[in-house]
Amino acid sequence: MTAFRHIQRRKAQAQRSRPATLNLVSLMDIFTILVFFLMVNSSDVEVVTPTPGIRLPDSIADQRPEPQLVISISKESLLVEGEPVARIDALDDAPDGVIDPLRNALAARAATVGDIPEGGLGVTILGDQEIPYWLLKRIMLTCQTTDYAQISLGVNRPEGADA
Repeated sequence: MTAFRHIQRRKAQAQRSRPATLNLVSLMDIFTILVFFLMVNSSDVEVVTPTPGIRLPDSIADQRPEPQLVISISKESLLVEGEPVARIDALDDAPDGVIDPLRNALAARAATVGDIPEGGLGVTILGDQEIPYWLLKRIMLTCQTTDYAQISLGVNRPEGADA
């Protein structure tokens, strides 16, 4: 019996001294599925970060905006690409309806573009849903006078809307 125990002890030592192995097949399957999922879903993301304090209106539109210049309108100020351009309460009643500080900022940006397309440059307006219509109208008019004629309005897609 001692020989039998001796053989069992040697087998147990051999099993303990054997290096541990890692089964990578299932791990590779998980990563393959994860990479495929990320590739499929990453191409459909459009991130337009609104300025804090702006609540965009809701819409069920299917067309996504293209990346372009962003004008943000809060209750207090007017911003171009996050840089303050004018305060809303300081806007004058210009007879032509054009907002001069906005026109100057847009003209400076249009000068850096080079060739302007036939339909004009693109701009996305992110306006709080509580801003008055007269203000939105003046901003759109100012955009058109500075070669930004392709105007998009930023909106939220409500939960439950068809994608």
